[in-house]
Amino acid sequence: MEYRDIGESIRKYRRRLNLTQDQLADRVGVTWEMISRYERGESSPMNKLDKLSNALNIRVTDLLSENGCADYNIPLFAKIPKAFEFKRKNTTLSYNCPRWLIKLDPEVFAIDTQLVIQDKEISSKEGYLFISPNSEIKNSDLILISDDSKLRVEVFNNNGVIPIGKVMMQEVIFK
Repeated sequence: MEYRDIGESIRKYRRRLNLTQDQLADRVGVTWEMISRYERGESSPMNKLDKLSNALNIRVTDLLSENGCADYNIPLFAKIPKAFEFKRKNTTLSYNCPRWLIKLDPEVFAIDTQLVIQDKEISSKEGYLFISPNSEIKNSDLILISDDSKLRVEVFNNNGVIPIGKVMMQEVIFK
């Protein structure tokens, strides 16, 4: 996620209320310099989103969605597709992912962790793995591979294994 996008939203809503950076800073509990840094995208406003949205009389989602920072639907796989072809056409499910993943690889997809052989590389908790089939893979990156009609995550070490993609992140669901 680009903080500059959120910063533009902060500035827009602040100006709509005819607030100075100093006035908004007082409402949020930070300095005017920090508000300036948020608006320029130089600092992360993520831990102050609730206070910012309350001070601006808007929802948090308004700050995140105004400039394209909202989540994006990507293909979600709850079962392994034929021939391990992880393409949108091979699933009817979708899931939201952060914009930064889409920017890194528009073909990113999510898989249910229940499809993956559990080992020490990923959490055994229920959730999703976000896989990029097009990102450059370097030694020590986590990759998703097919292993005898199953999926496994392992550390890439250039041993000739052909990865399905690079593991970009894991989302764990806590119940």
